[in-house]
Amino acid sequence: MQNARDDSGSTMPVLLLLGNARIRTAADESVPLTEKLALLAGYLATSTTRGRRRGQIAEQLWPDRGEEQARGSLRNALSRLRAIGIGVSTDGDVVALAHLPTDIAQLAEAALAPVDVDTAMALSSPFLDGIEAPGSEIHDWLVFERARHRTLAQRALALASQAASERGEKAEALAAASLLLTLDPCRERSHRLLMRLHAAAGDRAAALTQFRACCEILKVELGVTPSEGTLALARELSGDGSIPSSSAPRGGSAAPVPAARPSGAARPAWEFRLSVAVLPFVHDEGDPDQRFLAEGIADDITTELTRHRDFLVIARPSSLRFTLPAEAARDLGVRYVVTGTLRVGAGKVSLSAGLVDEVSGRHLWAVRHEGVMDDFFVLRDRIVAELTTGLDAEIRLAERERAASGPPADLGAWELFHRGMWHAYHFEAGDIARAEACFSRASALAPEFALPHAGLAYAAVLRIALLMELDTQAGVTRGIAHASRAFELDPSSPFVLVMLGRLRVLAGDIGGGFDLLSRARDRHPSYAHVHYCLALSHHAAGEPALALEAVDMALRLSPRDPLLPMFLTARAASCYFMNRLEEAERGAREALAVKRGEAWALMVLALVLAETGRCDEARDLLSGSGGATPGLQPATIWPMIARALPAGGRARATRALALIGLPPPDDQPA
Repeated sequence: MQNARDDSGSTMPVLLLLGNARIRTAADESVPLTEKLALLAGYLATSTTRGRRRGQIAEQLWPDRGEEQARGSLRNALSRLRAIGIGVSTDGDVVALAHLPTDIAQLAEAALAPVDVDTAMALSSPFLDGIEAPGSEIHDWLVFERARHRTLAQRALALASQAASERGEKAEALAAASLLLTLDPCRERSHRLLMRLHAAAGDRAAALTQFRACCEILKVELGVTPSEGTLALARELSGDGSIPSSSAPRGGSAAPVPAARPSGAARPAWEFRLSVAVLPFVHDEGDPDQRFLAEGIADDITTELTRHRDFLVIARPSSLRFTLPAEAARDLGVRYVVTGTLRVGAGKVSLSAGLVDEVSGRHLWAVRHEGVMDDFFVLRDRIVAELTTGLDAEIRLAERERAASGPPADLGAWELFHRGMWHAYHFEAGDIARAEACFSRASALAPEFALPHAGLAYAAVLRIALLMELDTQAGVTRGIAHASRAFELDPSSPFVLVMLGRLRVLAGDIGGGFDLLSRARDRHPSYAHVHYCLALSHHAAGEPALALEAVDMALRLSPRDPLLPMFLTARAASCYFMNRLEEAERGAREALAVKRGEAWALMVLALVLAETGRCDEARDLLSGSGGATPGLQPATIWPMIARALPAGGRARATRALALIGLPPPDDQPA
């Protein structure tokens, strides 16, 4: 990077943070920075505001020292920066770099508009290369910034390579593309760029060799075959429309291409090899309102990722229980983890997100956007779009729909919806009432926003399922009215489709409910709650084997879901009606271990106990006399059976309950 000049024409020093950190003085001398000075300069240069607080800097860079000692070390370091020509300004407790040209600023510009190949290659060195951070938080900052600057370098190299190719500079284009691939060998887009450049240079053999290399690295690192875009390019380059037979990795055969699935068929869990969880965005814990903004962004990203048929996406309720990527990957059984940060203050907002491969430890991708609070949805849409596109590019490229659905006109409505869902997931009467209040306020603020209407439908479903609504028909009618309005506003939302489908089934329209739920599953195959609602619908249709398959998928997609006891109960009920009684008993007891007194789990367990000759235990369980659970009122038992089971199931449950002295009332259908 050449030295810049100030307004008077004088040469200015340049701060270089890519590769070995150093300062190029006005006299064009290169002065290396010590590790601590490099961290300090980089920490200030990447601030998303106009600087950082002294206490924050001291705590992060000198975590092993007391407060006063750390602040003294900071003062000394700032003096040393000034001594070598790096201007630093202070405003009260805030420290910032004075206006100073940096190579990271030049890289950000090169990622937007092409520069010459030599410049792009020079800007591709790692951020603060070779430097280690002293504490956990500064380590996280350093990892994120390295990933973000590598993402910018990938864009800059791709733009430079394409521009050089258009100018006929084939050697330069190939050099930039080759360096681009070294930044992430699993990036299919980079392999395709090299294949096209080799072909344009008249070397089809080199292009197909690159294709074979792509096949091998994807199989070894990710366990997948190339995307259809890469395969299509290989067919084109082969000359006869076929994939070269030598495209298989050495020592093995080509991975088989799965046969086409019939439309509407469920996707078995083993086919999802690209698994991802979106963690809650880090935010200011002292501001409770930021929590719902942060969770809402994670929810939007999760919902959009469920559109990908190649991804197994862990449901938001399970992912939101984790903060550490490694812990989430281990406990949720995923390879890829999305993390992010939300910063709000003084009318401004900063959003950043990153993608981590927890198996290999690679930080694949990172991006940051900043703006005023009025642009919140614009920034959110950019993050969602770039992240989903980035996932496609880094894991498996697929044709994208637009990432972000239209946001409501009012930020308050969006935040209120997510606040309402937070209350709803507590599954208590008071919280459901508070959720309904949030949804109603959101709907009043943004009448054309579909999700609050779907939220009110969800509250109606919860009141029925949790036995809070004794007049089932009235609850279903109210819920369908809300869900139908949501469907009018947004017929593509998976949450809307699931709510309307579930309520249709509860209303007795099993076929209509299945149509809506199947549509939601086909469009969003990783949306856990659609599989759970399909399981309940299969129960209503008397199809326990299909219900078991659906609920197993829900459990795989959201193993830490707030609805986990309901998932486990649905699974236990499936096993009961398939005469797998030991498995049914185990599942019901697991559900009760998660949520003491879960009514439906009590019912399933009582039926199993009655049918296996343990009638006294079944009576104690339902009455609550054993003390392990609150039990069920007899007046509650029969409405539960009537609303949940088809005729055959009701008859079997009636016989089992008769064994423990609970005959049906006179108006109970056979």
